Amino acid sequence: MGQVNGCVSRRTVLGAAVAGAAVAGLAGCGEAEWYPADVTPDEYVLRSVIREKERTVSLYEAAIAGGTGPADLLERLLEHHLTHVDALVESLPEGASPTPPADPAGGGETPPEGGPAPGGVLDTAGLRLLESAATSARLDQAAAVSDPGLAQLISGIGACEAGHAYLLARA
Repeated sequence: MGQVNGCVSRRTVLGAAVAGAAVAGLAGCGEAEWYPADVTPDEYVLRSVIREKERTVSLYEAAIAGGTGPADLLERLLEHHLTHVDALVESLPEGASPTPPADPAGGGETPPEGGPAPGGVLDTAGLRLLESAATSARLDQAAAVSDPGLAQLISGIGACEAGHAYLLARA
């Protein structure tokens, strides 16, 4: 029955291939988690955005203290960034610590080109570059998450940062 002239029929080969694929597929459905790391990809992106926003907050605080731009504008934009940090921290998974685990690679955002050395104070032009870079990073970060609500939050933050860049360019 599966052989014609001593050869195996195509139906037999296809049936065996389908059965083999089904067995292989079901073998992967054990009780192991689908993502074996402690931090999910969405949480990794979220924590990355939080680190960037915290760095931005510290740069704004330094700029305000250093008097490198219009204080009223910088204070208003700082408040926006603090609100962003709060919203991002609230988006962390239940039970997750708001303090991200240490990044062994030392990752994070680099200062804008032409910006000050670490510990320096950015002027209005440097803050504008920082906001512009953050805006473009948000597009990739929003695309990298699977949760639609988180993607919307990150996109909204990027839109706000684009507005900041515009306001800083006019200052």
